[in-house]
Amino acid sequence: MPLKDGYGVLAGTLHSYSCDRIKHDKQYYHCNIRIKAGPLIYRCPVDLDNKKSSDGIQWRVVEMGRTSLKGISGLRDGWHALRSNPHSGALDYYRSPELAPTDECRLADDDAPDNVMSAPASGCIPWRYGIGAAAFRDLEPLLKHARRLYVFGEPFRNGKGVHNIHQNQGDPPDSQWVGENGIWQDGCVVAERWNHTVAAFLCKFKSQRFITAVEMSQFSA
Repeated sequence: MPLKDGYGVLAGTLHSYSCDRIKHDKQYYHCNIRIKAGPLIYRCPVDLDNKKSSDGIQWRVVEMGRTSLKGISGLRDGWHALRSNPHSGALDYYRSPELAPTDECRLADDDAPDNVMSAPASGCIPWRYGIGAAAFRDLEPLLKHARRLYVFGEPFRNGKGVHNIHQNQGDPPDSQWVGENGIWQDGCVVAERWNHTVAAFLCKFKSQRFITAVEMSQFSA
């Protein structure tokens, strides 16, 4: 099923960012990125809440090279709706070749040390896991050195902004979000640096499954 309010990408430049100061147990930890697009400022809360678990957030930073934006870099500043398919510029953590799909990396994890979910020697880009503040430490350099930012996710129903900036598939059957599981609609933050190299910050919750090659073969894009 698609995200309720659609899917797309916001293109613009960094205005500012800040992370929540948690004041009570029911508050989720978000890092809020504010993107300038023309005269407008969009708020983009990246949900990095680890749900009181020391390994509740999983993330990776993928270096995408100079030519991996598939026409997205030519978009004007602002919000752009994208169809959930491989030809629109949409992203999928397991199907987009520029994101170095991850199932093989994950399966190599059994003997990996510390908080790295796959061994770099395998040629895979590792998933890491931990708490939200640790994930943000890997996201922040992308923000600081970005010439331009592209935020993939779901638009706000009211106001200017983007949310669901994380994996949007693999939620379990008993999750309140299971109805929004879908392919080619994953959220992430992509940074184009001043030297024109491109990197993407991907994140997911521990409760979300990694999608296997067998599962992918059961769906057509």
